[in-house]
This record gives sequence, structure tokens and C-alpha cells, in this order.
Amino acid sequence: MNRLATNQLNALGSGVKLPEYDRGRLGVGIVHLGIGAFHRAHQAWYTELAMNQNGGDWGITGVSLRSDTVARQLQPQDGLYSLLADDGSNTELRVVGAVAKVLVASEHIEAVLAAIAAPATHIVSLTITEKGYCSDARGKTDWEHHDLARDLQFPEEPTTAIGVLAMGLARRFDQGRAPLTVLSCDNLVENGQLLRQRIFDFVKRVRPEMLDWLEHSVSFPSSMVDRIVPAITEEQRLLQSAQLGADDASAIATEPFSQWVVEDNFAGPRPAWQLAGVTFVDDIRPYEAMKLGLLNAAHTAIACIGVLSNTETVDRVMADPQMGAFVRELMRHELLPGLDVPVGFDLNSYCDALLQRFSNPQLRHRCEQIFMDSSVKIPQRWLPHLQRGVRLAHLELALASWCHLVLNTDTPLDDPAAERMLALRAKKTSHDVTQLLCLAGISPETVEDFGALNARLCQQMTYIATHGLLACMNLEEREIT
Repeated sequence: MNRLATNQLNALGSGVKLPEYDRGRLGVGIVHLGIGAFHRAHQAWYTELAMNQNGGDWGITGVSLRSDTVARQLQPQDGLYSLLADDGSNTELRVVGAVAKVLVASEHIEAVLAAIAAPATHIVSLTITEKGYCSDARGKTDWEHHDLARDLQFPEEPTTAIGVLAMGLARRFDQGRAPLTVLSCDNLVENGQLLRQRIFDFVKRVRPEMLDWLEHSVSFPSSMVDRIVPAITEEQRLLQSAQLGADDASAIATEPFSQWVVEDNFAGPRPAWQLAGVTFVDDIRPYEAMKLGLLNAAHTAIACIGVLSNTETVDRVMADPQMGAFVRELMRHELLPGLDVPVGFDLNSYCDALLQRFSNPQLRHRCEQIFMDSSVKIPQRWLPHLQRGVRLAHLELALASWCHLVLNTDTPLDDPAAERMLALRAKKTSHDVTQLLCLAGISPETVEDFGALNARLCQQMTYIATHGLLACMNLEEREIT
């Protein structure tokens, strides 16, 4: 089977949707930092649909900060990749052509900075995950972060997304000071404002003369993104390539559902994303709170109980009678009541749709993947609920499951705080739970009744160790409340 490339497009399988614009004449208008699977299934897909309908020079230069994996996958394919959206009832296979090139910052930092500074670039977008924002436990800039501290010392050789973006902006400032929109697409509350603060903090220390230009010519709109994009397995990749009719090293499988809500605050032109279904709003906060507080909060809970119960995927957790009922109770009776939603929004229908999406067996979204980086996800997803001042038994059991996994099992930890977590796991002292919670932003300073919460979590962890997770979920038999 031939490798997917421009010269193979006419030979692909029937029913495969192709780019409807002239890729040979496509100019680059967007630089994206963090060109992983989610970006390609979400923002790049929206850009593809917008260009199909309205054209424009909105090709994307994708940037990987360290790994060359995506570059090795996409460069031989002329930037092309297939995107399969499938929920068992509705299926669409599309070749996306919006990515014009891929750069690896660790290998080609000058090219990356030049791309950000280019006058034709109107938008720099980011999907760098929560840990990419270099926040400390209080949500402030972590100047003790090893890589960020290095970027301050050697700003012309940045390695973090914050450093790369700041120095790209510095290059733009030096070469004409053209306006720019910087668009965060990560699962963080008011992500645009957070990114703006990180950039301003960094620039104050290395290029303070830029601050006035940043204030008046660079905008940082917030956005809410939603699409479930699991890591694809080799088996799935081969099946998708066969359906496509070409070997696709960068195949992505996702769900049909997708949502993108963006604060309408751009410094210059943008793609006709509204034609592709993007919603532009004046106030992003209700949408962020709704998504982080229900979908993401539930997803992390599912990941914790899934990993603890050795249940591999989200849909299998939902198919289990006891765990599925637990998730439904958590969402409907604990998470949903704590949300402020946009006027006229049907929250119950949204919750029903989420439960259906979680149950999609086509996604095979691994709990282990969602469990990654939990220490930086919990402050965004669970902490606001824990601060409501009401008892949330299901959420507390999910939190106890996380504590138990970190402290009392040999579960691998792929997390920015992994080193400190492993040290706590090895110590096994009476203060471990308190210290672990503080790593996730849960402390006496952030939760009013922290002492009582901490005591209940310790009881639940003991109960889990003695009787198992499923016994704890049986609310009639639990005696730890």
C-alpha cells in the first residue's frame, strides 16, 4: 500500500472526503504550538472546513516543541492525514490538508521564531496541555520550573512553549510590530488570560520594552474546546489505512461530536470558522465552567476508577453496571448542580449527550491516557466543586481513588509532579495524603473544611485497601460517610 501523499489523493477509497481548495497555492496564516492529535482533530479540522467553504490563506505551520514524531509522520505525507469520526452509527473519513508544514522547535528554533514573526501569520494557537503553562500550586508562574528558569537564562534558545512564544513575539516586535492574535485551546479556566499573564511575566524579565506593544497590539482570546480524541493503536491505524486506501502514519480516530467556543477578541483577520460551526461569544466563562466542571471533571473521575479497577477504556467503565451508575450519579447529582451555564442552555440534555459520548465503544479511550497529568488537571476540574462547601460523596471517592493509586499502588505515574509523588509513595507517613493533595492544589488555603475532607479521604482509602473500590461504590453498604 502506498503512503498517503498529494499524488495519491485521486486513488483513495470511495467516500473519502478530500480538501476542496488548492493546496498548491495555500499560504500559511496560523502557527500552532503543540501539534498533537487533538489539534489535528479539532482546530485544524475546523480550519479545513472553513477553507473548503470560504478559501483563504489559513494553512498551518505546526510546531512540536521537542519530539519529532509528528514531523516524521506528516512530512513524507505532504502534511496530509486522515481523520475518522465514528460513533457506531455515523461515520466520516476525511483527508485534512490544512497543515502546510511541521517544525520541531528543539531542532529548528530559528525557523519557528521566524514563522511567528512572519507578517502573513495572523494567529498563533496552542494546545500544550495544563502542564505547559508552568504554573505552581497557587496557579502563579512557577519561576522554579527547571525549563522556564533555563529559558530566562538563555532566552534566545527557548525550550518551553512560554519561552518560544515570548521570543517569537520579540522577533515580531523587532521586525515591524504587526498585530497578532494568540489563541489558547487548552482545558483551563480563562485560558487566554492565563496565557497572557505568563507571556507578560516572561517579557517583563527579558524584553520589557515590548510591554506597550503587547498591551495594544496582541490579543489573547480565551476558548473552550471539546472533542474526545484517544491515542490511536497500531491495529486501528492499519484498519483506517485500509479503509482510506493508503498507508497513513498519522491517522487519527475521533467522535463525530465537536465544539469550539471562542471569545470574540481578535487583533486581526481570522478564518471563516463560523461557517464550520465555531461559536464566537463575548463571555467565554460559562462555557469553560460547563465543560471543565462536567465533562472534564467526570472524565478524570472515570480515569481514576478505571485505572484502579483495571478497566481499560472509558466505554467499559460506563458499561459496568456499578461503575456506570456511579458516574451517572456523580454527574447528575454532584457536578451538574454546581454549574453556571449560558442563558437558555439545556444542561440536562448536555449531560445526557456526554453520557452517550462516554459510552461510545468506537473510541476505545484508555483510562490510563486520561489519568496522565492528574496533578495539574484536578485543580481545574475538581477543586471548584470541592470549594462549594457541600458534601460530594462520589467526587470524594474519586479523589480517594486517585490518592490510593498514587500512594498505595505501583501504578506508573506520568505526571509533572511524578518525582514528588514517588517520594511520598516511598515514605508512607501519616502526612502523605495532605502533602499529595497540596500537589493538586487542594489545601487548607483553598478548601475551607480541608481537615474534615482529609480525614474522610483517609477513611475511604483504608476502605478501598480493605474491601475494594466496588464495595465503596455500593452506597447502601458503605459505612465510611
